[in-house]
Amino acid sequence: MKNFSLLLVLTFLFSSVTFSQMTNEEVEMFLETADEREMVQKNTLMLMDGYYHQSLMVIDELLKKQPENANYNYRKGYALFNSVSNYSKAIPYFKKAKTSITKNYDLFSPNEDDGPLESYFYLGRCYHLGAEIEKATSNYKTFLENPPKGSEVVDKAKLMLKQCEVAEEFLKNPRDYKIVNLGETINSKAPDYSPIVSLDGGALYFTSRRLREDGSNKDYKEPYKNQYLEDVYVAYRERQGVWSEPELLDLCSVERNEATVAVSTDERVIYLYKDDAGNGDIFYSEFEDSKFKKLQPVETEGVNTDAWEPHMTVSPDGKYKYFSSDREGGFGGRDIYRLVKLPNGEWSAPQNLGPKINTKHDEDSPFISVDNKTLYFSHNGEKSMGGFDVFVSIVNDEQEWSDPINLGVPLNSMGDDIYYTTTADGLTGYLSSFRPNGEGEKDIYEIKNNYLGINNVAILTGEIITTSGEQLPEDVAFTLECVNCGDPSIRVIRPRLSDGSFFSSLQPCREYKMIFHHNDGETEFHQEKITTNCAKDFEEISKTILLDLSTMAVVEPEDTVTSIDYEYNPIRLKHIFAYNNTKLSTEKGSMKKLLDKMIAQAENGRETFEIEVNASASKVTTRTYDSNMDLARARAEKTVKQLRKFIDQDATLSGKVVIKTNKVGVNGPRYVYGTHKNIDKYAPYQYVQIHVNGEEEEKVEELNSKDQELEGQ
Repeated sequence: MKNFSLLLVLTFLFSSVTFSQMTNEEVEMFLETADEREMVQKNTLMLMDGYYHQSLMVIDELLKKQPENANYNYRKGYALFNSVSNYSKAIPYFKKAKTSITKNYDLFSPNEDDGPLESYFYLGRCYHLGAEIEKATSNYKTFLENPPKGSEVVDKAKLMLKQCEVAEEFLKNPRDYKIVNLGETINSKAPDYSPIVSLDGGALYFTSRRLREDGSNKDYKEPYKNQYLEDVYVAYRERQGVWSEPELLDLCSVERNEATVAVSTDERVIYLYKDDAGNGDIFYSEFEDSKFKKLQPVETEGVNTDAWEPHMTVSPDGKYKYFSSDREGGFGGRDIYRLVKLPNGEWSAPQNLGPKINTKHDEDSPFISVDNKTLYFSHNGEKSMGGFDVFVSIVNDEQEWSDPINLGVPLNSMGDDIYYTTTADGLTGYLSSFRPNGEGEKDIYEIKNNYLGINNVAILTGEIITTSGEQLPEDVAFTLECVNCGDPSIRVIRPRLSDGSFFSSLQPCREYKMIFHHNDGETEFHQEKITTNCAKDFEEISKTILLDLSTMAVVEPEDTVTSIDYEYNPIRLKHIFAYNNTKLSTEKGSMKKLLDKMIAQAENGRETFEIEVNASASKVTTRTYDSNMDLARARAEKTVKQLRKFIDQDATLSGKVVIKTNKVGVNGPRYVYGTHKNIDKYAPYQYVQIHVNGEEEEKVEELNSKDQELEGQ
């Protein structure tokens, strides 16, 4: 842009605040009497201060006077580009702007009729966002042929050209993701973003700029974009897979922005981003006495500084904290840092993750998986397709990070894809993005895959259910103690208060004690032991605890089973399924044989049975189910349902059998595309196991069966 007079500079500095901080009504009153020169001046100040919504009101009046004016069309395109996610609305205005371009564009002159060379850059960016890479590249190159001296977007244009090359390659080879918009239950017409999913997939926390149901925030808007302030909501996945209506967290204020950052495994602590002092820090709130307490800045030394800290995440086992910051001493822009919990319980100083992860561009929104090795984050540099893309990197035992991998399309788009979080198995993730045919400005999407699964880790899931159906007291929890981990490994696991669900990561090939207690750990009321497999796969162990609140005692099969002297041999069935099959028959085959043996034992006087069900899916890609874990769960659930239906209708067995689901997981070797017919390799991991307890395990009666050979995909 041309140099402008000192008088205009002084006018701008003096008038900027009063001109830009106007309500919609004040702008409308101004437009009733203003002439064209005054409108141009006001529009300029609004654009400079970022009040894009109000600037659009003014520029629309200017375009009524001169609809073909290249300068006015550039202003309209620029304001649209910066104020809404729908970049396509700006394209026709930038097209008109570039029909009359001047290198000596003067934004401040009321007599300027031409558009600036930057029109090509912004038109290119609009095409880039719409994945029209050839058009984007052409406009970027035209801008860079002879850019105006001192233009702020020259470096951006050079970066965008490199990102276009990356985008071209990824668009040629899209990856196998299943992407689903969460629909109008979660997404509104307003921006909805920053989703944080609980590791069991049962709860989704997110940020929204929607009008509250009670309308209490209707008078609180950010003038820059004319949007309501940020609030935090939570929705729960019901048993049918449907999301509940989102609930506004009671810690949200109508007078300030609060944005989701992370949530603890037990969902008793929520981390939020809040900008009170102009630099932006991480805050937290603990759930206590049926509500979240007042927000407090994160107290861990080294996290919040005078710099900008927009995001933080805590590993499920509580041993690591990752956060982003643009503090001095990094590699440039925002970098990702890590803190480690020391043996004495204190936290280490923040350590930059180094040049494998951090670059001169921005790295943000770190998320660490349950294995403490797989790190997802977003990056907006030369390896991105445009804006922020989601990447993944894995750290080895020597604490060396692998080269980050761009997760490609369609998970990533040409815009900003950030704040990606996943469920424990890594196969279901959530992010926010502006995409065609969405509900609003930004929407939240669910993304399923079959190749980002976590291995060499076990997880414990389950629920504590009360016999009366009442909500659990807040002080009910259990201590998880590793018996043979080699070093002290004790942590307290608190169930989610909304439904009693709990979650914890475990190490493979280890034995754990679960010590249940209340009264803040003072009163113990139950113990269980669990053992994890030694295979380097993903294992899920599920436990259901039925608690009688009146006595604070667990009602469980062991109470009755251990009171009798067994005289009956255990029975074990293992059935190998064909590809995607899930159903056994109680009228024929091995299931009928197992039930016949149980009936025979009952007829001979047996009064109680305990059945344990395990299920597995191989890693061969499933087309019928959303993920292989869903297939494994379906095998377990359908088997339990069939058993219960038969037993409830059988006079001999009815009332004598307790059925529990124990382990459900995805197992076996990694799937190599095109090898699905290798039955010997994959079939052994597509099974259901039914174990009927008995007196002596060495005398178990084995029943093995299988479907016909794996069918082709």
